[in-house]
Amino acid sequence: MTRIEKGMLMLAAVAAVAGVGGGYYAYAAGVGMALPVSLLLLRWQAAAVENLDNLPPGKAFNRFFGRALARSLLAVAVLGAAAAGGIAFLFGVLTGLVLEVLVYMGEAVLIICRKGGMK
Repeated sequence: MTRIEKGMLMLAAVAAVAGVGGGYYAYAAGVGMALPVSLLLLRWQAAAVENLDNLPPGKAFNRFFGRALARSLLAVAVLGAAAAGGIAFLFGVLTGLVLEVLVYMGEAVLIICRKGGMK
């Protein structure tokens, strides 16, 4: 399991606990339902980045971009389906789908802090 995946699991747990603690059970369920989708999409995208087939750069870019586009369209479709579950569920699914971005943002903040901040 990669550092990003561990961070996603940790943030998902925090979001789910916060949802349950606040009485937003549908939100917590949305996070829990979107987490596996988010993790699978991350691994699928990472496989394109690793270029396991030793593709030339142009074809590797096409594979990466195609998967990024398919990933975005799938996320929009999942959000569209989640809308039927209510607003709290929808926001939970949205949170689950953007966990990867949140982890990357957290890492960026840590890097900035380690480098002495913005001067």
